[in-house]
Amino acid sequence: MRRAFTLIELLVVIGVIAILAAILFPVFASAKEAAKKTACLSNMRQLGTAFALYLHDSDGTYPSCDNDKAKITGRPPEPETPEVDGPPERDWTITTQPYLRNFDIMRCGSDGSLKPKDPKNPDLTREYRSSYTINGWAEYDLNESAVGQPANWILLAERNNKERGPKTWWMFYWWAWQGNVWPPAATPDPLPKAQIDLALDRHAKAPNWLYGDGHSKATPFAFVWGSGKANAFWPDAK
Repeated sequence: MRRAFTLIELLVVIGVIAILAAILFPVFASAKEAAKKTACLSNMRQLGTAFALYLHDSDGTYPSCDNDKAKITGRPPEPETPEVDGPPERDWTITTQPYLRNFDIMRCGSDGSLKPKDPKNPDLTREYRSSYTINGWAEYDLNESAVGQPANWILLAERNNKERGPKTWWMFYWWAWQGNVWPPAATPDPLPKAQIDLALDRHAKAPNWLYGDGHSKATPFAFVWGSGKANAFWPDAK
């Protein structure tokens, strides 16, 4: 007498496998994303070290994206693109390279934008050198002495490369999120415009941030935006 599995037994096995797959696949995906988030956090810490070295060699002045020499006196001027106001080699993604010697550090594994084949000369119609964007205050000849609480001030954020093209400037002007409300306020809600500039949905809506003292951590946007000096984007944050 020949022994074999019945059709019902095969269907039961297939059903059990399907149930296990439905349970485990999200777990695997979550673990994979957690690994990407950790790697991104490590990238930011290395970038923090590069910024610190750059500051040491540049009289404490932060790198920017062009040659704009406007000072921080009252309300800052309107943002300007690097293509208009200065050569691309002034971009912070270039000026920090002597301290990094690795463009891969500027890419987050959760960023689905096209990675350039040649990071030194990316195709600005479709390739993205970095997954990160610098605080717009750095554009105005910001000196580290003007940063009241470096440990509470956000220097670098995760860039929303889905919305922002590779030719737009590589900094974010957070005061424009409220229609140039000055100083920062709780209203109007900055979130709609902030999520155009920043990848706030990345890493389960807890993106990584690099602070002025070189440390980095993952925090939802609602925990870093506040009124006045409670705002983590303002250099004089408390």
